[in-house]
Amino acid sequence: MPRDAGRFARSVLSTYEARRDPLTVFASKSAGWSTPTRADHLGTIGARPMGHPAFADLPLGASGHCEAAALFLDLDGFTARTFWDSPESMVDLAQAVLTQLVEVIVENGGHVLGLRGDGVFACFGAPGSDKAVDVSLALGAAAFALDATQGALNQLLALSDLDPVRLRAGADHGRLDFVRTGVAGASEVNVISFAANFAAKCEKTANSWEMVVGEGLANSVPNRELLSARPGSPKIYQRDGLRRAYSFYDVYWRSLVPHTVGIAEELAGAPTSRIKRN
Repeated sequence: MPRDAGRFARSVLSTYEARRDPLTVFASKSAGWSTPTRADHLGTIGARPMGHPAFADLPLGASGHCEAAALFLDLDGFTARTFWDSPESMVDLAQAVLTQLVEVIVENGGHVLGLRGDGVFACFGAPGSDKAVDVSLALGAAAFALDATQGALNQLLALSDLDPVRLRAGADHGRLDFVRTGVAGASEVNVISFAANFAAKCEKTANSWEMVVGEGLANSVPNRELLSARPGSPKIYQRDGLRRAYSFYDVYWRSLVPHTVGIAEELAGAPTSRIKRN
């Protein structure tokens, strides 16, 4: 089935409703955990490994790296919402939305590196991948997610008497270092890099329905009309008498949405590293 905003919205709502089913909720409260009873697509998501496949088998303390686009998608204002609303409803809503954000990232050639309570951390790229392709697909995935959430999903939530959700995005491109951190029996592959850290800062800087990117990614956007300098840019870094500036930008992501049509179908689950420009 083609990936479009309507399918995105319907999938979120069906997942949410499945988790809110009275029988499911009763069983969840009795057992202290929940398992969806419908929305079979959740099974395929759960089967996909988290992290980057090129670095999944790093031994403890070992590291590897690649150039990639780092992307953060975050449910804006969700912390305040969890203060007022029931924990069960917030768990179910976050699960439903994040599941579809993961789908969007994977279908657009990205790798999900981590889930934070109300957000997703992903990257587009691998050793030897094409920077322009990685950047294009990262921007396309973010633009689609923002558009589908703001439009189709929130319209459907309103029709179901549910409060809308808000999304924001931050991204940058550069070297990502993957290192397995922890101890034997309790470790994970962690990402340590300026590009990932700055992408996270861009996401925190963004307001609802905004996408903010660092100059490492912006330098690979061929159409500069898609960008405008973000208020407060550039960020100044100082150390040992040295002073360097690093710029960040707003992206007019709505101009990208028409170009996202059909990308997921063309990729057919292939990561960006398998795509080469002619």
